[in-house]
This record gives sequence, C-alpha cells and structure tokens, in this order.
Amino acid sequence: MLLPELRAEVARYARKMQDSGLVRATQGNLSARDPETGMVCITPSGADYQQLQAEDITVVDANGNPLEGKWQPSVETPLHTLVLRRRPDINCVMHTHSPYATAFGVIYQPFPMILAESALCLGGEVPIAPYRMSGTPEFAELVADTLGQRSAVIWGNHGVMVVGVNLALTFSIAHALEDSAKVYSIAKQLGEPVHLPADEVDKLHKFWTQHYGKKELEPSNS
Repeated sequence: MLLPELRAEVARYARKMQDSGLVRATQGNLSARDPETGMVCITPSGADYQQLQAEDITVVDANGNPLEGKWQPSVETPLHTLVLRRRPDINCVMHTHSPYATAFGVIYQPFPMILAESALCLGGEVPIAPYRMSGTPEFAELVADTLGQRSAVIWGNHGVMVVGVNLALTFSIAHALEDSAKVYSIAKQLGEPVHLPADEVDKLHKFWTQHYGKKELEPSNS
C-alpha cells in the first residue's frame, strides 16, 4: 500500500476534526502531501470519518489524478492539489465547517486579529473568498488566489480552509481561528472588540514561523 503511515494519519486527523466540532457528519475534507514523493493523501467523498482507516484514504498525484484507493477522492481534490502546487512551504490542507469562523463568511467580514493565539499562526486578517459552487475549477482558482501566502481563508456562505506544514499544526491553526471567532462573537455582545496592532501581529507571527511554522511533515503522537 502506498504511504500507509501518512494515510493513517490523515484518517486519524479526519476523526479528530469531527470529534472536536470542526466538522459534522461528512462535511469538510483533509489532505496531506508526502514531501519525498509529492503524492497527496486525501479523504474520500461522503466518508463517515469515524470509520475511516488508512486504506480508505485515496492517494493522488500532484495534479489530483488517483493513484491508489478504493473510494473516489474528495470533490475538492482539484483545490487541494492546486494549493499544494502553489505552496511548496506547506504540506497540508484542511477544509472545515467550524461555525463561528464560518459566520464571518456569511456576513462577508474578514476576520481580524484580536487574540495573540490566533495572531501567532495566522499572521493577519483572514480574507473571504466570494461564494462559488464548490468542486469547480473556477472555485479552486478563486480560493487559491484569495488564500495567497496566508494560513487561512474563509469561504463565503460555506466554510473555512486552513493550511500548514503538517497535520498537527494545521489542526491547531483551525482551532485557533475557530476559538478566536467564538471569543469575538462573545466580546461583540459586551462591546467593540479591540484589534491587535499590526506591528504586534507581525512580531507574533514571525516568532511562530521561526519556531513552529517550518517543521517538516511527520507523524504526530498527539
């Protein structure tokens, strides 16, 4: 079997996405690239995350062509592989339906930096990619363009996508964004949230990048 360890990790983190509330039912998708071969392991379409095992994860090439797997890869495979081709600095793409962060995509308000935790890994305002039907080439180009060199992008009227150097860090980024969005929603009921100064955000993100953001893709025991 191709890339058994990485496929097992993708399956495990897909379950963690669901267990932690980042997705429900069969929502979302997750991929990880093997740095040595360039092959990508991605969750299948319509998968029951709790039942996923290594053999259920599909392996595709850098252009999204299936290489091994018993199920169809996610409908968002073209987007995942496009982002990975454009971003040699990352190896993982995670699409969630985390409710508090997704809410910003419903009102088309870019997410601001209000907490040090999210500023560390996000490094600046999270933009909104305008709504398009998912799974289309137009959608893939739009999301990849909006993401640029950032760590996250919110999909208008849909969900969230985060990227990172490995599965563990990408999972952490997704939670940092969702937790901060929840805090923002609570703070908004009390008053007007105060944004972190841009220079402080830059300082925090530089520290995070130097200490965490460049780690190579490797299995995690977390």
